[in-house]
Amino acid sequence: MTEYTSWQHILGGISALFSALFWAVAAVLFARLGEYFSARTLNIGKGIVASVCLAVLVLPGNVLDLERQAFWYLMLSGLLGITIGDTLYFLTLQRLGAKLTLLVGTLIPVVSAIAAIFLFNEQISVLATLGLFLTIFGVSYVLWQRAEDSQRDKMWFSGLIVALVYVAAESGGILLTKMGLDYYDSLEATFIRQVWGVVGLTFWGLAAGNMLSGFNPLIKQPKLAALFIFTSVIGAFLGTWLSILALNLTYTAVAVSLNSTSPLFVLPISYWFLKEKLTKSSVIGATIAVLGVVVYFSSLPS
Repeated sequence: MTEYTSWQHILGGISALFSALFWAVAAVLFARLGEYFSARTLNIGKGIVASVCLAVLVLPGNVLDLERQAFWYLMLSGLLGITIGDTLYFLTLQRLGAKLTLLVGTLIPVVSAIAAIFLFNEQISVLATLGLFLTIFGVSYVLWQRAEDSQRDKMWFSGLIVALVYVAAESGGILLTKMGLDYYDSLEATFIRQVWGVVGLTFWGLAAGNMLSGFNPLIKQPKLAALFIFTSVIGAFLGTWLSILALNLTYTAVAVSLNSTSPLFVLPISYWFLKEKLTKSSVIGATIAVLGVVVYFSSLPS
């Protein structure tokens, strides 16, 4: 079992929380972009933007070793977690909206943590476990109160089924990424995953025969193109890189659980920018989630 220092835990936790913040902003913006683009177009577009950003940082003066087993784990992670998982994420956004999508996404750390116990023999303290469960419970409570007001129609149920498959694909991608971090650093790992995710989406688009036509709105509306690029940079580039950096610095359960606080950040975004009122239940849930983060950090070794 890998041992981590207290500073690695702290940096890993901070990386995961910033990743959660960036993905919360991106989720709201991607939900709006979903009115103009299909799920596959959104996915391949944000993948291309992220790959270009990562290539600028990774490739100069650096030749990736493609013969390592870690490379193949990351390749599979990109195909499963990005090509399939992220496309299902965008489909879920279009059917359920940002808040409900992020609610179902809180199942990802649970699935990942349980699997990591068996695959990586990971163990965390009782206090850290309590903090993580408090965080997950608080986030889930916030969004579940919102979910009760949603209309239960066929679109809602089909979206929920898509969301559960999305959770399974993302969890598998996370575990494969963890296995690929034995050799590559977080930036290189993110780049490899993004490139293979785009490769998978490109073959998918070519097979479907309508890959390029999906980007027509970008040509007709320059402001929409700027919003697309901005959202892809903060979500697919910064958000994804920081989440993988967290995986490299701390335990899988810790990194993914703190990263699951994205729904919590949606509350102030909704209040300040979308002019939505904060309910009593949302404040209670937020307090529980923040308490969980505090408990987690208090459990770190000195």
